[in-house]
Amino acid sequence: MSFDDLKPQSVRTSFNTREPNAANNYGEFVIAKSREAAKLTRNILDIPFGEDYYQKLDLYLPETNVCKDLPVLLYFHGGAWQHGYKEWNGFMAPAILEFPAIFVSASYRLAPDAKFPAPLEDAITSLQWVWENITSYGGDRNRIFTGGWSVGGTLAALVTLRHELYSSKGLPSQIVKACFAASAGYRYKYDVLAPGKSGQTYGDLMYNKVQDEVLAEPLHYVSGNKTPFYISWGSQDFNHVIQSSKDMVRALEDEGCTIISNVFEGFDHYQVNMEHGNSDNKWVKKVREWMVDPGFIV
Repeated sequence: MSFDDLKPQSVRTSFNTREPNAANNYGEFVIAKSREAAKLTRNILDIPFGEDYYQKLDLYLPETNVCKDLPVLLYFHGGAWQHGYKEWNGFMAPAILEFPAIFVSASYRLAPDAKFPAPLEDAITSLQWVWENITSYGGDRNRIFTGGWSVGGTLAALVTLRHELYSSKGLPSQIVKACFAASAGYRYKYDVLAPGKSGQTYGDLMYNKVQDEVLAEPLHYVSGNKTPFYISWGSQDFNHVIQSSKDMVRALEDEGCTIISNVFEGFDHYQVNMEHGNSDNKWVKKVREWMVDPGFIV
């Protein structure tokens, strides 16, 4: 079982994390809740889409009597590029399966061992897997949505916007019907300090050369976008998340696409995501509205 095979990662401390206590508490919370969800749902875990340990995904499925031509949510975990597991997302599955819909949690290679564009390559490849295989599990490959929290939201946005990367994977240009990015960052400058007190910059952590910074910045790719976005963050979120989220909303509005934003009052970075397992949460309700409404897909 995938929860018993988590590859060790560096301990989250003030050296590599802004708020180590909150980050560690979050990790313990979502793993515990995801273990419970895995026992209560129909699922297939640890499906490989590559040879690396992190190139895997988990598939959560509704009951067999409703599993036909269902919308699909491909979701990416957070972890500041250095941490995180696809298993962090399983707690969200029951709320998504209720729509009904299929929930896919994908992992990706992590920094500093894997520099950009490796995480994005993995995210695109997981999308390719969904496109090629999801009909076998009752999904509708013409109703694929992306989502993610923290840097997972960054990846979801990049996967949605980088249409020029699709052709090499045999993917249609409009494969993603909407993107749900929560508490994400939309710029990661080469010379800006990474989280924690290590003194490392994002360049040290994520890139081989300064020109690579654009590969991780969705704000560079909004031109011409018509895919709908739902962008959310907490009022107590990290400053870089709040500011770059506002910038992303404005940039998408300038393109004339459907864009809805929501600020969760009183929520910090981690609380935003922990509430995604709650069926009554405003984020979950909006995701359901967009994914299930047959008139939404044009």
